[in-house]
Amino acid sequence: MREEKDYVIVTVSGQDRPGITAAFTNIIVAHNVEIVDIDQATLHDFLALSFLLDLTGSSRTKDSVLKDMLFEANRLEMRLNFQMRSEKEIPHKKDKKLFVLTVFGGTPVLAAVADLLGEHRANIEKISNLSLQSAECIELTIDTRNVTSLSGLKERLMTKSAELDIDLAFQSIEAYRKSKRLVVFDMDRTLIDTEVIDEMARAAGAYDEVSRVTEKAMRGDLDFEDSLRQRVAFLKGLKMSDVETIRDGLALSEGARELVDTLRRLGYRIGVVSGGFDVFADHLKETLGLDFAFANTLEVKNGVLTGRLSGDVIEDASKAKLVNRMAREMSILLDQTVAIGDGANDRLMLGQAGLGIAYNAHQALKRSASVTLGHKRLMNILYILGITEEDMQATSR
Repeated sequence: MREEKDYVIVTVSGQDRPGITAAFTNIIVAHNVEIVDIDQATLHDFLALSFLLDLTGSSRTKDSVLKDMLFEANRLEMRLNFQMRSEKEIPHKKDKKLFVLTVFGGTPVLAAVADLLGEHRANIEKISNLSLQSAECIELTIDTRNVTSLSGLKERLMTKSAELDIDLAFQSIEAYRKSKRLVVFDMDRTLIDTEVIDEMARAAGAYDEVSRVTEKAMRGDLDFEDSLRQRVAFLKGLKMSDVETIRDGLALSEGARELVDTLRRLGYRIGVVSGGFDVFADHLKETLGLDFAFANTLEVKNGVLTGRLSGDVIEDASKAKLVNRMAREMSILLDQTVAIGDGANDRLMLGQAGLGIAYNAHQALKRSASVTLGHKRLMNILYILGITEEDMQATSR
C-alpha cells in the first residue's frame, strides 16, 4: 500500500534583499527535502516567498527542517509561517482550470471585477500590476474549476466591461499566451479611424445611401458581399485622383503607429486583412512597414471607378482563410496569432485566431469575443499580450 504523503506550506515574508532564496533553499537541500511548488512575489521591497515541501518520511526530518528554517528566518529578521497539509488537501495543478483576466481602470474597477469573480466562485490565484505608476492595468490569474458556467462568467465580465466603459481580456492560460508571433488587423475603423467607403461616398455625393448599407453590414443584418457590391455601385463615376486624395489623408487610429512599431521591434509579423480596398491597404503596408496586406480591388477604367469590383470578394470566410494561409506560410501556429477587428465580418477571423480582439466593436462581435477594447485604446493590446510598461520602454530605447 502506497504511503500517503505529508506536505507543509512554508511562507517567509519581510524586507527583500539578495540571498534570501539561497539561504532557505540550501537548508531544504541539506535535509534532503523536495520542493513540490514555489512562488515568490515582491511589492516595493517587501518579499513573500512560499514553498510547498514534501515531508513524507521520519518525523525527525520534518521537525529539523522546520526548526532550521525558523532559526534562519529569525536571523534574517523575517517572519515565517507554516501549515501542515495532507495529500488530499493539496490540489494537483492539472485539476485547475486557469485563465488570465486583464483589467484596465484602477481600484474601483478591480473591486467590481473581484466581486463578480467571487459571485461565480472563481478563485484569484495571482495578481500582477503591469503598469508602472499606478494600478491601471491589472493581470489576474484565476482558477475556474468551481465555476458552474464558464460562458456565464465570461458574459458577465463582458457586460461589466460595457457598463464601466473599460477594456477587459479573458484568456486561457495556455502555453502560447505570451508567445504570439503574428498580428492581423482589420483596416476600417480598426487600424484607421474611419470607414473609407464612407469618405469615398462623400466625394461621389452618395454618402447617405452608402452609410446606411455600411451600418447594416457591420451589424450583421446584411450579407457582407452583397452589401459591398451595393455600396460600390454608388461610387460609379468617382475619379481615381479623388480616391488617391482620400488615401493620402488617411488618419490612423490613436496608438496604431506606436502599437505597430512596438510589435515590429519585438519581432512580431504584422499584416492587414480587410473587406475594404487594396488602394488603401497597400498604402498602409508601405507606410507602416507591414508584412502583408489583402483587400478588395476596385474596377477602374480610364481613371474612373466603374461601380464594380475586380476579382473575388474578401468577406468574412475569406478573411479567416487568409489569416490561416499567412500563418501557415510563415510557419506560425494559429494559437500564436492575434486578430483584431470591429465588425460582424471579422467574427470568423477572430474566432479562429489564438487571440481574437474586438476593437471599438459592434455588439454582434462583442458577444463572441474574449477581449473587448474601447475606441482609442489600441495600445492596451500590448498589456493583453503580457508586455509590461517596462518592456515597452526597453524596446523604444
